[in-house]
Amino acid sequence: MTTLLVGALGQSGCAHGRGLVIGRITPEHFRFKTVVAVDTAEMQPDGWRAVCIHARITEGDSGATDVCKFEVGVPIRNAQQGEVPLEVAQQAAAYLANAAAHEVLSKTQPGEMIAILCRRFKNKHEHLLRERIAGARVSKCQTPGLDPIYFDIPLKGAAND
Repeated sequence: MTTLLVGALGQSGCAHGRGLVIGRITPEHFRFKTVVAVDTAEMQPDGWRAVCIHARITEGDSGATDVCKFEVGVPIRNAQQGEVPLEVAQQAAAYLANAAAHEVLSKTQPGEMIAILCRRFKNKHEHLLRERIAGARVSKCQTPGLDPIYFDIPLKGAAND
C-alpha cells in the first residue's frame, strides 16, 4: 500500500504492492506567484505564474517516506485560451495533480523506489496539465524567489496543510 502525499526530505524508500492513494491536494495549495508580469499593452501570449510544492509520499506497509519536490508553472495568457485566470490555474493544477497521483501510485509495484514514483508523477502531471492549459510545465523547483508550499509535511510549531 502506497500513500501519495507530495514533498521532499531527502530520505529514500521503496513502495511495495499495489498502491492505495490517499490525501488530496487542494487548489489552495497552489499559491502561484507571478514571476513574469503581463505586458498590458500587448495582446499576445505573456506572463508566467509558478509555485514550488513539497509533498510527502509514504509507503504504507513499511512507512518509508520521501518528499517529492515539484514546480508547476502556467502562462497568464496563451494563444490557445487567451487569459488563464488564477482560479482556473489553481483548480486545474490541483485536480490534475490528484489524478496523476492516483494513476501513478495505484499501479506501484513491489520494490519501486519512491524517487522513481515522484518522477513518474511529475511527468504524468505535466502531460495532463498541458492538455488543459497550453504551455504549462511541471519540473523541479528552479524559479528563484519561490517559497515552497508544504503538503502533509509536519513543520515544527505549525499545522499540516
